[in-house]
Amino acid sequence: MNSSDGESGDRRTLWVLSLYQLFSNNRSSLFTVYFVLFLVVRERVSVAEGLVVLSTAYFSSSLIGPVAGRISDRLGRRRLLLLVAEASSLPFFALIPVVPGFLLVGVFFVVGECLLSLGSTALQAFIADVTPPEGRGAGYGLVGAVGAAGSILGVLVAGVVAEVFGLDAIFYMVGFIMAGTILLIVFAIPEVNLPPSPSRKPLKEMKSVAVFSLSTSVRTLGTGAVTAFFATYAYSLGADPFDVSLVAVAGLGATALLGARLGRAVDRVGEIRGYVYGTLVVVVSLFVYAVSSSWLDVIPARVIYSAGFALLSPAMLSWVTKVAPADRRAEYLGFFSLINSTLWSLGPLPGGAVEALWGPLGLFAFAAATSAASVVAVLTLYPTPKRTSPPT
Repeated sequence: MNSSDGESGDRRTLWVLSLYQLFSNNRSSLFTVYFVLFLVVRERVSVAEGLVVLSTAYFSSSLIGPVAGRISDRLGRRRLLLLVAEASSLPFFALIPVVPGFLLVGVFFVVGECLLSLGSTALQAFIADVTPPEGRGAGYGLVGAVGAAGSILGVLVAGVVAEVFGLDAIFYMVGFIMAGTILLIVFAIPEVNLPPSPSRKPLKEMKSVAVFSLSTSVRTLGTGAVTAFFATYAYSLGADPFDVSLVAVAGLGATALLGARLGRAVDRVGEIRGYVYGTLVVVVSLFVYAVSSSWLDVIPARVIYSAGFALLSPAMLSWVTKVAPADRRAEYLGFFSLINSTLWSLGPLPGGAVEALWGPLGLFAFAAATSAASVVAVLTLYPTPKRTSPPT
């Protein structure tokens, strides 16, 4: 097979992986929007108790990242990990409506999320496997954009399903989506057999990834809190639940429309500049949040925030895959995800304390401060060369 055939096959694989991400985000958006509501309505628990289950599931699944990545690298078979993750987690999600009791429902959800996370790092590494280094940002941007479209579709369709058939039907809908995802993996995603990594890499040899992960993820201590808070903030400014969904869809729409283009921008300016520019755009969104006087003002804030994230996210992932050995990409990505997701999940704790003491303005100032600290740390650790004018 010549190089053009190989490139064509890789592009097709990237588009199929984007379609997989569409289904995956469709499912995850349903959990983000409706799982806590399901617990509150059916199990008669408080919102705080529902959020604890949701946070526990996401935090637990992030801890599995390095192990799942290592398994993917040792086997050298990304597609197999995707299939195992979807097939093993499906029963736990689909059975939630018939499981008795809040505790058991929580256990099923946490176990399902942990099993599903086995495929997360395999997917991110798969994208790197089929994209050249100079086009990796574009690859991650495309997958993120298509995934955002899936999130929009999931929220809109689930709203109709929940209204007509009740909240239980959301989980049956998830089971239907996952069955389709499994068929997609089996019949459309090719297996790329990579040479398995021969031995485990000591964690100390991933020091560069640890430093990069900490310097970029400190931002999430503030922005993670804003992500959890924006719906409540819009509600406090006069939004009803439907209006809140419009704010969320506006942000996802920005990612869907701009994600691929911003991913290509990362390839042009470089990962470090892409991360810095994206973070600065997020800071601008925090200012718009702070001066909002109506829930309608939150829409442009959310759009700007999503655009910034659509720039910084492929920059981070591309940087990690470029420093990782080809046979350890998934392990490196899992290690990065462990640090990033952990700090993100902890963000609502200090952010909530700041908001309780100084209100929304204090929260946005805190998020801006952590973002600025991240930019300073990244520019200090990874100085970018000055651009020179071409000779005349």
